[in-house]
Amino acid sequence: MIQSRSLIDVLGDELARNDLQLPVYPGIAARVQALAASGNANAEQFERVLSHDPAIASQVLRVANSAFYSGLSSVATIRAAVLRLGLDQLISLAVACSQKGQFVAHDPQINRLMTQLWQHSVAVAFGSRWLAERAGYRGLAGECFMAGLFHDIGKLLILKVLDDLRRRGEWTSDLPPSLVQELLASLHAEQGARLIKQWNLSPMYADIARSHNDPHSEDINPVHLIVRLVNAACTKLGVNLYRQEGLVLAASAEAAALGLKEVVIAELEIVLEDGIASLAA
Repeated sequence: MIQSRSLIDVLGDELARNDLQLPVYPGIAARVQALAASGNANAEQFERVLSHDPAIASQVLRVANSAFYSGLSSVATIRAAVLRLGLDQLISLAVACSQKGQFVAHDPQINRLMTQLWQHSVAVAFGSRWLAERAGYRGLAGECFMAGLFHDIGKLLILKVLDDLRRRGEWTSDLPPSLVQELLASLHAEQGARLIKQWNLSPMYADIARSHNDPHSEDINPVHLIVRLVNAACTKLGVNLYRQEGLVLAASAEAAALGLKEVVIAELEIVLEDGIASLAA
């Protein structure tokens, strides 16, 4: 056992190992994106790909009928969902739903954090898409969704390494919540960028993972600004591993840079509150 060493030292050594088994980008997500990149995808092809994983297909349908898409009539098949929401939105849904299986741990304490992290990540993803469309950046909505989904992916990696240490019996002491939060806060940005690079995703997503919590960031890229603002909104509402009440989002640098009025910020908070319950199950 390694109890004589600090957890941050043990965790740091694990993360630095050349043979560390990083989480794998879900195969079905890669197939869906490859189909979309072909330029001639249709609803039938998309439905065929998802039919290989009924669990993900059912999750896609549940989310497609969630509060984030309120006002649209209910859909019962993948093909109907594509026709109703559009292929771009269904691709986002499929990637998010395929990602959910990563957020599982053996240790009960870590598993609870995984569940909270999943809820936060998917809320930031859907909230970022909504805000992009509401704020006049509809063409960036898909990128905002993906950037929101992956902005905290470094925390997933750290929690998986912690869970592996527990499973192997190499760290049996308690994990005080304050210590876990400190580890996640200090390590997740660089580890998230590293994992995104390993997955060969857009460098922009790696940049956002690295800088989304930097208080001195002067990013003017609207995707960066949107994800940062929605991340703060989720934190204010407690849809995160912690809550930070009292945040005045309308007075933030991100809201000013995006030219958002208070009414849009209020709408965003309502959308997040209404939508998260149906996405979290």
